[in-house]
Amino acid sequence: MRVVQLSTMRDFYGGEVCLANLARGLVARGHEVTCIVRPDSRLAGELPARGLATCELPLFDWYEPISVSRLAAWLRRERVDIVHAHTPRDWFIATAATVGLPTISIATRHLLLPVAHARVKRSFLRRLGAMIAVSDAVRQVACGLVADDRLVTVPNGVELPVHAADGALLRSGLGLGRDDLVIGCVARLSPEKGVADLLRAVARLQRRWPNLVVLVMGDAPADSRHPAELQRLALELGLARQVRFCGYQPDAATLCAAFDVQVVSSLAEPCGLATLEAMAQSRPVVVTDSGGSPELVADGCEGFLVPPGDPERLAIRLDCLLDSPGLRREMGRRGRSRVERDFGVGLMAERTESVYRAARERNAG
Repeated sequence: MRVVQLSTMRDFYGGEVCLANLARGLVARGHEVTCIVRPDSRLAGELPARGLATCELPLFDWYEPISVSRLAAWLRRERVDIVHAHTPRDWFIATAATVGLPTISIATRHLLLPVAHARVKRSFLRRLGAMIAVSDAVRQVACGLVADDRLVTVPNGVELPVHAADGALLRSGLGLGRDDLVIGCVARLSPEKGVADLLRAVARLQRRWPNLVVLVMGDAPADSRHPAELQRLALELGLARQVRFCGYQPDAATLCAAFDVQVVSSLAEPCGLATLEAMAQSRPVVVTDSGGSPELVADGCEGFLVPPGDPERLAIRLDCLLDSPGLRREMGRRGRSRVERDFGVGLMAERTESVYRAARERNAG
């Protein structure tokens, strides 16, 4: 099939990494995939760097005729079978652009938030061939946007390294000592990601674990004040030595092999990419018991689930893992097995391809 992955996002966070993973998985299955992005986006640089065919189109909003006509002309010229849109804005551009074309529009919902003005936009959504939710938790929020038989859960998938990354080498490159105990956090630096809760949990642990180091990998939009707020909080908690803000790391999925434990302390995660990336590197995880995270991690198996917004409980579970290298290894092994079974890129691509084929069959009938 000729497939377009469409995103008008300017930034490059978890949803955009998932788009890239899906595109690569579909290419591996023999499909002709092009990613359409805005020229002023980080996607315009990140996707070609990952070896993906990319086309830059100045698309702005669904109610702007010029955006719709630009996309429609491209789809018509390239005889595209599927246009797969990844944000609500993209859904509506895609459904409007495919009017009168044989191209089928597919949407993915990456977030747990309700869609703004969905009642007004349902006439567009009825034209979707299918909507994919990245977890059952997201599917519950998306219920009613499309017919039930067109709403399908396809969890995120991550690349599975054939050979485990050399954790000792990575730690050396990050300036870590052999005896350091490393907690990693890979997240966008925004309040809902709960990094402040992690810092408060670490403050409870620093006396017991003087060799504790926390690596926070991620950035935020340029106008966000939250990164500075987190740095101030770390100073106030006396964590200037323990906490390192590393900024955006394009190879974070590999660098997490340097961690002893990975924490995802978000108030709610749709289908935590950072969780899956750590599990793929055989690292135990401590994640919040909300959103789609319980669909990835069984409490006490691949890691621990803790209540969101509860630094005390987070500290207790971290202390348990820091105190037991054997438990860390066993949970890491189980996490890797779980990703191999349920959350690889190949399986995500296969499931998505099935959604595409079912939509084409419905359209033909």
